[in-house]
Amino acid sequence: MTISELTPELVKDYCGISDDDSDDIVGNMLMPAAKAYIKGYTGLDDNQLDEHDDLATAFCVLVNDMYTQRDYTLSLHKQVSPTVKTILSMYAVNHLG
Repeated sequence: MTISELTPELVKDYCGISDDDSDDIVGNMLMPAAKAYIKGYTGLDDNQLDEHDDLATAFCVLVNDMYTQRDYTLSLHKQVSPTVKTILSMYAVNHLG
């Protein structure tokens, strides 16, 4: 499954979000934000994102993190999920090696 095939319902199911009122938040705010994060991190465009099925997993993890971690202040020890970082780093074309 690719990022473009993911629906708010599928993402909510993956994340264990059962609140029906969260459709707008997940679909209109968090999913676009997660996609923008992945595109910014990797330098890939929409078509290139869909060439890699494992990016859908990273996308869902990011949405889940954005949904559950809504603190205004940041912990100094807060890091990107190692799974997300590994998957995104495999396809990053905009990082110097």
